Amino acid sequence: MTATETSASGHPLYPPRPDGWRRHQTLITSVAVFAFLAILPWFPVFAFTSIFDTSNDFGAGNLAFVFAFATAAVGFNLLIGFSGTLGLAHAGLFALGAYGTAILSAPPECLEEGCDPIVREAAAGYGWPFLVTIPVVCVAAAIIGVVVGFPAARLKGFFLAIATLALGELIVTIIRLDDDVWSGLKTNGGTGKQVPIFELFGAGQVRSAYFLALIALIITFIAYVILTERRLGRTLKTVRDIEIATGPIGISATYYKLVAFGLSAVAAALAGVAWAQNSAFVNPQSFRTRLLVFLLVVLIVGGLGRLWGPLVGAVFFVYLRQELQDTQKLLFLLIGIALMLSILILPDGFTSLPDRFRDSRWAQDLRKRYKSMGVGG
Repeated sequence: MTATETSASGHPLYPPRPDGWRRHQTLITSVAVFAFLAILPWFPVFAFTSIFDTSNDFGAGNLAFVFAFATAAVGFNLLIGFSGTLGLAHAGLFALGAYGTAILSAPPECLEEGCDPIVREAAAGYGWPFLVTIPVVCVAAAIIGVVVGFPAARLKGFFLAIATLALGELIVTIIRLDDDVWSGLKTNGGTGKQVPIFELFGAGQVRSAYFLALIALIITFIAYVILTERRLGRTLKTVRDIEIATGPIGISATYYKLVAFGLSAVAAALAGVAWAQNSAFVNPQSFRTRLLVFLLVVLIVGGLGRLWGPLVGAVFFVYLRQELQDTQKLLFLLIGIALMLSILILPDGFTSLPDRFRDSRWAQDLRKRYKSMGVGG
């Protein structure tokens, strides 16, 4: 039994950990959820809805999009939910992951006389192994996130949001530069690019994308849990809530904000990799400010600062997008309504409903009645 750290007055420095199975509740729940998601391609539990019916490529592809958006939202959650830093460069970093792996893993340009120029431009790349490109683009995203974080860490509110939003737009603008700059790394039709498909043990494009996106989500989820339940998470909350007091107690708010920027950038790039494999084609129009709005909807509707908020919000968003894909105006209207209702009625998102029910007066009265009857006493 480990001793509890206490202050000079004898009070515990950190909240006491629960005993028994509740101490490992997060681990048990996480293993159960991800094991369930891993077997869905063989047991299509959601066959009653065609959107998430994993017995076909359409449903499996939609769930792969859910995992990709949730992965990006996990990093967003760390940046906004824990550090309180409103960084809005995620769309550009998402594009960096998608385009980076597409360009690095594509075959080199064919210069022989018999090569079709359209195919040649579509396939031009560096021929790197796909699995090697993933850490490369993640490290590049982390470096960009930290570099941007230096000036951004000293900004607040509106100025911080505009500065980071400009960075995201800058990345997308660089991608859209003309062919003279990129030297044939685009398709003949412009800045869109075919994505070389990586297949896991011959599982096919969609199933491979499904498991790649799920693995990306699991990695970011585990990292999020480990980091937020340790010193980093507590310090980021301190920076968020009482930043003015961090200097006198020896905590560098700038350093921890840079860490949050870098980690969230890695999650965004990893999500872009998974999204690109599922889409099989990337285009700058997919990474404009609209994508940033989508990620904010995923995070806020699911639950800002909550563990399962990104996954729940991503399920809601992808389902709504597929149901209304033929009526884009109605889609944006309903997304706006959902966002406003979440802020006004459920500020902590859908994942706060169990806690709200547990703490409600009706639930408390019910527990008192059961105790008075000797049930569970």
